[in-house]
Amino acid sequence: MSLPPPLSMPGQAMSHGGFVYMPAFISEAEETQLLAKIDTAPKTRWKQLAHRRLQMWGGTLTERTGTLIPEPLPPWMTAYPALVERLAASGAFRESSHQAPNHCLVNDYFPGQGILPHTDGPAYDPVVATISLGGHTVLDIYEHTPDKPTPAQPSFVIVQEPRSLLITYGEAYTRFKHGIAERVHDTPEDRVHVLNASHLSGVYADPQATWTRERRVSLTFRDVARVHKGLMLRP
Repeated sequence: MSLPPPLSMPGQAMSHGGFVYMPAFISEAEETQLLAKIDTAPKTRWKQLAHRRLQMWGGTLTERTGTLIPEPLPPWMTAYPALVERLAASGAFRESSHQAPNHCLVNDYFPGQGILPHTDGPAYDPVVATISLGGHTVLDIYEHTPDKPTPAQPSFVIVQEPRSLLITYGEAYTRFKHGIAERVHDTPEDRVHVLNASHLSGVYADPQATWTRERRVSLTFRDVARVHKGLMLRP
């Protein structure tokens, strides 16, 4: 599998990097398998945050240096449906430290939950691959200027359909913030500039439709550059 070209961004010139969107990256059967594995993980895997909960796989990042104390990724990421292998084979991580993701955050959002605009920070190489399970979301993208407040309105949005893959890499990784507004419904007014409109299908291709959010689980794969060589957490 090779990646399609980055999404076209009118008025946004970048020498390297961008957003790559692939609908139906995984099948419905694979989605069902992944959700079952996530939902049957030990309760100790879950960390409850203010507006969502998450699981961390691949190890723990040290706060001071951002070094990964690694643990093996689970078989439901590496065997079936072989997400790590497929992402590495796509070339998305060809310029990262290990040419493959070594860390994954599983974020669990219910309708009305979201996340404030943010960047992912320097511990990761500048590439992230996000697979969406369950429901859709509208990802708001904001121009990021250090030491200045986040603009009130996003520069554009990317609609992430169920089972889709979104890759953010290079300059797009560092130049923009991303966030998810806390809404139960996504109206046409909430998505004025949809960067991937030509890639959408079904109800998501209708610019006049209002979408009701459902539970959405995202798998965000990254490559942590610094890995502790002398320690390995038990899975």
